[in-house]
Amino acid sequence: MVQKQKVFFVAFFLVALSGFSYWEWTPETGRWINPKYAVKNTPEEQFEWAEQFRTRGKTQAAIREHKKLLKYYADSDYAPRSCFILAEIFKESGNNKESFNYYQRIIDNYPQSPLVSEAIKKQSVIAEESLERQSFHLLDLEKEKKGDMLATVIENHPYAEDSAQRALKLGQFYLEIKDYDRAVEVFTMMEERYTDPAIVEEARFYLIKTGYLLIPEVSTDPKAYNILKTKIENFLSLYPDGTHKNEVIEIRKHLAKNEAKRYFEIATYYERAGKKNSAQYYYKIIRDNYPETDYGKIAAGKINIAD
Repeated sequence: MVQKQKVFFVAFFLVALSGFSYWEWTPETGRWINPKYAVKNTPEEQFEWAEQFRTRGKTQAAIREHKKLLKYYADSDYAPRSCFILAEIFKESGNNKESFNYYQRIIDNYPQSPLVSEAIKKQSVIAEESLERQSFHLLDLEKEKKGDMLATVIENHPYAEDSAQRALKLGQFYLEIKDYDRAVEVFTMMEERYTDPAIVEEARFYLIKTGYLLIPEVSTDPKAYNILKTKIENFLSLYPDGTHKNEVIEIRKHLAKNEAKRYFEIATYYERAGKKNSAQYYYKIIRDNYPETDYGKIAAGKINIAD
């Protein structure tokens, strides 16, 4: 009975070897090895082995073998090359996120590699394509993450020739999806980091625009208004003929209207409450500081005491 069990076990083992995977006996190690999991003796051999699969169109095998090189020969000169090839394979298959990550692996782990510059360029293309692709079905959090790749590209090479334009595009993207806090971070970084006058002007304009959008219409805090008004006056003083001059003036008008509205609501509240002096005090503020607004004109007609 015992002998039969042994025969059955050996037969089952052989069937398993032949039916599910291919194994080879290696005298050097004295054990069975599955070539699928084996690694070549040198990184060069492993790289060439992986590339043979790729040239024959066996993509999954090529991915497996290049990943194996990264695992066993991570410090070799072939490792960044395998990273780059994996990134290209995933890009071709439409997996932009995985492709981006392998390019990033080159930048993080192999900063001296001549492939770093090309990896950043490739990342930039992926990141900008991601921003331009319409994804109205995505949740807000997923939309915000779309900007993370371009933010990474900018930080990878902050003083690249086109880095400022990438930053501007990223800030505009955050503005578009109403992530105003991140937009402020990007435009502030642009103002502080870059020296090109045109870029600084763009950053200051968008800081004004974002700052205006950040103020709730029902806000009663004068601090935010005052900070923004100061930025507006400084901008118009520095760039009297700037590209965004008219837009800034328009923002100033809307800001004045909103601020006048806030004071007008306070004045009418006191008026309804029968507190005439308090109402008159706020109507005078509106008349003197916001004469061009509709609220200023109404307030002027409500003042019936001598100045």
